[in-house]
Amino acid sequence: MRDDRRDHSLPTFISLVAFALMLMTLDVRSQGEGVLGTIRGGANQLLAPLQAAASFVVDPLADFVGNLADLAQLRSENEALRAELADLQAIQATYEDKLARLAQLEKAMALQLDVGDIATTPANVIGRTDSVDLTFRIDKGEESGVVAGNPVVDANGYLVGRVLDSGPGFAIVVPLVADVEAATVVVGDQVGSLSGVVGTDDELILDVFDQAAPVLAGDQVVTSSQSFAYPPSLPVGEVAEDAVPVGRALTVRVRSFVDVRSLRVVLVLAWPDPEAARADDIPIPTSTTVPSTTDTTGASG
Repeated sequence: MRDDRRDHSLPTFISLVAFALMLMTLDVRSQGEGVLGTIRGGANQLLAPLQAAASFVVDPLADFVGNLADLAQLRSENEALRAELADLQAIQATYEDKLARLAQLEKAMALQLDVGDIATTPANVIGRTDSVDLTFRIDKGEESGVVAGNPVVDANGYLVGRVLDSGPGFAIVVPLVADVEAATVVVGDQVGSLSGVVGTDDELILDVFDQAAPVLAGDQVVTSSQSFAYPPSLPVGEVAEDAVPVGRALTVRVRSFVDVRSLRVVLVLAWPDPEAARADDIPIPTSTTVPSTTDTTGASG
């Protein structure tokens, strides 16, 4: 039986090519108008959503790549701004410290101490002897009449401690809260011995050994007229808590009025007076001199 089926692929291909050539010819002649223009317009309308979708995906990616290039520059600029800010903050801190120091110095210069005619020498606190010890250094020394044993008070007139050592242009001050030597003080009408507490910045212990009486929190502790190391009536601190004697003795905590770590300016007192010390047979440093009022910038109390 003979197969009557024929292969129509070749004639179909030839027909399509001929049709395409005809369309191209018509399109050129009509310059995009007519039927072919309509077909092209329809195709563009069909492709427009696809182009929009492609732009929606591709454009953010392109922007992201561009932003990555800008990110490194922004980080560099940010680091430069941070460094500049740190420099400005350091300058601001320096000026604030100077303003605070000036305010304390003005307050100290106007201070009226009830200690008689004692010359005073204002001095700046310029550093600590180490990071743990409360002992500190000031910028006045032997040339200003500052010698070992001179009492030191703050801008409020509160007792800080005493000069431990001095030299040209400097002196070392040991605060009462860190001193190994006790101070003779008065609370009410009771005379006692006041000493620092190891490991604290502002706490002292008051011991009254003879016929002690109760004390109340807030009672003020001042230096005694029986003290050889300090002038009388200098405020030291206040009783931290109510306390009653045990037997004839009393021991109570005292909170110092002075924050040693925040000191910027102090006043050094020319005490003891050399003539008074010799009359009482009190040993004094051989180099002790009393600055005249014209040699000091401090106010006389």
